[in-house]
Amino acid sequence: MPVERMRMRPWLEEQINSNTIPGLKWLNKEKKIFQIPWMHAARHGWDVEKDAPLFRNWAIHTGKHQPGVDKPDPKTWKANFRCAMNSLPDIEEVKDKSIKKGNNAFRVYRMLPLSERPSKKGKGIYTLKQDHSIYVIVPS
Repeated sequence: MPVERMRMRPWLEEQINSNTIPGLKWLNKEKKIFQIPWMHAARHGWDVEKDAPLFRNWAIHTGKHQPGVDKPDPKTWKANFRCAMNSLPDIEEVKDKSIKKGNNAFRVYRMLPLSERPSKKGKGIYTLKQDHSIYVIVPS
């Protein structure tokens, strides 16, 4: 039987609260606004230990990387982390606060309270509708 892992949002909150990853911090804990260091790997001075520990930790947590067994792949770790973040309905990027270039690049995100989370109502449900003898698939 597979071991159930912690979902991304609580895992991420745990990582932020641990204060073990430089640059990963709450900007406003009450509003759940936080920043993630996001330095581009092509930048001079980029270091996997300093600039990719969050992405590595997520890869380890999800079983995509086994330290000492798998070769480090920070590009893939970061891409997987970014895709996971973008798929979360309860976390959104605060784009006007993010700085995506330079040595201190970071992204700012906000964890949405339950009242602001998008509704799942009608998601993925389609119906056939007849329009002049042609069936059209439309969202319900």
